[in-house]
Amino acid sequence: MPPNVILIMTDQQRADSLGCTGNPVVKTPNIDALAARGATFTNHFTPHQICSPSRSTLFTGLYARHHGLTRNGVALPEDMPLISRDLKEKGYRTHGVGKFHFQPILAPAEYEMPDSNAFWTLPQSQGWNGPFYGFETVDILIGESVSATQGGHYADWLTKTAPEAADLYLPEHALEPRPDDLDEVWKSAIPAELHYNTWITDRACDFLEEQDQENPFFLFVSYPDPHHPFSPPAPWCDMYDPDEVPVPDVQQDELASMPSYILDGDREEASKSYVEFLRNPGPPREQGFMQTTQRFADASVKLAIAHTYGMVSMIDDCIGCLLAQLDAKNLTDDTLIIFTSDHGELLGDHGLIRKGPSPYRSLLQVPLVIAGPNVAAGSRTGFTSHVELRATLAEHLNIDVGETDGLSFKPMLADPNVSGRDSFFAEYHPRTRMDTYNQTLVTEFWRITIYPENPLWGEMFNLQNDPGEHKNLFFDSACSVEKLALTRRLAAEFPPAASAGGVSIATY
Repeated sequence: MPPNVILIMTDQQRADSLGCTGNPVVKTPNIDALAARGATFTNHFTPHQICSPSRSTLFTGLYARHHGLTRNGVALPEDMPLISRDLKEKGYRTHGVGKFHFQPILAPAEYEMPDSNAFWTLPQSQGWNGPFYGFETVDILIGESVSATQGGHYADWLTKTAPEAADLYLPEHALEPRPDDLDEVWKSAIPAELHYNTWITDRACDFLEEQDQENPFFLFVSYPDPHHPFSPPAPWCDMYDPDEVPVPDVQQDELASMPSYILDGDREEASKSYVEFLRNPGPPREQGFMQTTQRFADASVKLAIAHTYGMVSMIDDCIGCLLAQLDAKNLTDDTLIIFTSDHGELLGDHGLIRKGPSPYRSLLQVPLVIAGPNVAAGSRTGFTSHVELRATLAEHLNIDVGETDGLSFKPMLADPNVSGRDSFFAEYHPRTRMDTYNQTLVTEFWRITIYPENPLWGEMFNLQNDPGEHKNLFFDSACSVEKLALTRRLAAEFPPAASAGGVSIATY
């Protein structure tokens, strides 16, 4: 029998937020244990630093320009080839739990999209649990933090289990007062046993309890955290001392040499907080809600980092429960486990927070740990990408999925000494400012980003001398030879596709 597959995904988690990837503070013993017996990919990236495009690329093996979900607010076509469909067609029992984000959260009711809040006001939502994008059954959670109680199976469960508990997610009920300057940092009053991370884990364990050793399964477990707002429940909100977390990687005035939209947009985005947007979305805003930290006290940023670590540790504890359930069912040796995230978080680096158009490494690099049958233990240092994961999984399981945009890195699973690719592409499709559309090429030595709609903007970093991406060399004449070679390669291998993608049907 082929191995079972469990794909665990978090939302907006940096690659450096795990003990096994070198974080000196955060405690992730269960993910670290998984890494100790499996492969840790230390240079794994997503081509798209926005939730829905990245998730769809991982599942399809296609860049967003080809699968169509180029920005949040667009729906992934329901007939797309996906990992879940690959495995279902091979006889796997497929089930998904948690956040999918294949459809807009705010899609109007007439679209009847289960990944939207409006669907759950319709009569047909009663008793519905699939099928959904290749999953035979699903337990859906929509959004994160204060927005997770508006629709989906979790919202229904919470309403029936503890009717008054939804309000405990709100910042007005925080266990302690929030910082005055950063309103999306608070200690959530929701009890951990009612929190969505616990609910996701319980539903996943229920699924595992039902499985036997005669038929393979594919289980997708998707946690909404550590996406902002930075609002974990107790005891996780108090697990880390803000004065002991690593300080953000920022240099004075580094944004002055970056594209002007970063500082211009800060004045615009500051007019309405993310928490206010979740409660009353209003007109479209640019994706990611990137903002400078210049208005925030150092203590507020440190508290956001400490809370992020608390969310990561809560998820790690949940993963420990999943692994224990696998052991109890004697399924561990026959199960391939994949842990990753859709994209990263700036978290104060470069004097910025959240995410946005500029493809800093903090956003593109994500964790990837794979453990299970025919996976050798050890670190892999070569470049790998989300766009390659479907092809890799298919080859590892001996499944023919046809052509994708990504090349399989299966040889790296069995041998830590096998090299990965020497470069990768990334792309950002905007929602409001069309001139922020950009394309990126990253090699061992350089990261270049061009803005085809605005030739006055560009980014170029020497990754050997400046791995933190602080000194923009795009308009430095001393780098003109390298710049020309990289831009020509982009034009030849990954030409502009600013107008690609499906129709936006919602603001988020």
